[in-house]
Amino acid sequence: MIESEGHRLHLKALVRQERNHAYRRHDYLSHEWQSLARSSSHWSQQQHSSSEIKDFDEHSNFSPPEKHKASMMMAQQQQQQQHHHPRHSPSSVGNMMMIPDDDDDEDDDAPATASSSDMMCIRWREKIIEWKYQVIDRFDLSREIVSISTFYLDQYLAMHTVDDELFQLVAMSSIYLAIKIHSPKKVTMRSIASTGNGLITVKHIEAMELSIIETLNWHLFPPTCVSFIENFYPLLSSSTSTSSASNHDLYHPSSYNNDMRLVDSLEFSRFLAELSVCAYPFVSVKPSSIAIAAILYSMEYFGLPDQLRYAFYSDVSDASLDVNSPEVEACGKLLRRVYTLAMPLDNNKTFVA
Repeated sequence: MIESEGHRLHLKALVRQERNHAYRRHDYLSHEWQSLARSSSHWSQQQHSSSEIKDFDEHSNFSPPEKHKASMMMAQQQQQQQHHHPRHSPSSVGNMMMIPDDDDDEDDDAPATASSSDMMCIRWREKIIEWKYQVIDRFDLSREIVSISTFYLDQYLAMHTVDDELFQLVAMSSIYLAIKIHSPKKVTMRSIASTGNGLITVKHIEAMELSIIETLNWHLFPPTCVSFIENFYPLLSSSTSTSSASNHDLYHPSSYNNDMRLVDSLEFSRFLAELSVCAYPFVSVKPSSIAIAAILYSMEYFGLPDQLRYAFYSDVSDASLDVNSPEVEACGKLLRRVYTLAMPLDNNKTFVA
């Protein structure tokens, strides 16, 4: 009971933090935001580089995180598919999300086709996020670091125009900063610089780190989609508990009355949260909305009972959030599309993508 109350209090704190003006997320490729930014004294005018980003291969493999493979394989085993499937890269996910589909009314919430310059920025972002996940896996760090560092990147891009090389510098500096602040396991600045193309040095990262801090005005603790997910699931566990035993171990089967579907649902929700980082349409969306949509989708995917769904509705309401908001509904549609692109051969029929 004490554990549950702690998670409820943490959720309310996350909601307050999310609504803080400093942590609002911006669609910095929208015409309105660019016009506003150019009139701001914080807008940095820089000439775009003439160098081009190489086209992405839309059929390159994008493997789910190692920690999620068990859940993915379990779902696929239900359909007697125990082998790895070819998957779309985050780049193809983002590009597809920007293309309106005239035959699908569900895409009404998606943004219109972007200009060529905007698409280039989107491609840079997709490529750099894929690189960030590789860096995090290389150093065996929490993958939530990518979400935090991408918040730094997006907030910086909302105030500065950059070319491809400067974009890479901001990305490398943002992930170093996120690791330094949020990870118990540290990585040296030299190690981060070594992952680049050799043109970015420790001094470059050091200078950009200060620029990012100044741009964000020291607001370096953004709420993330994963932080919402990891506080909602223990409440669901408590709602199914038939004993007074402690539910502090989120991954222990006994915390879920031996219902492994809830454990799988948690992992699947985290997986969806990581996919959402890759797709630009989620940039300006509140993390809580993505988390709620991911949990609802995951409950449907694994066929969790209505009892848990109703308990979740209550928990969302207690946190002063709206499970039926238009933003949550739009996120649900986008997450389905992102997952379909990332896992095109998943034949689980418990949902309609």
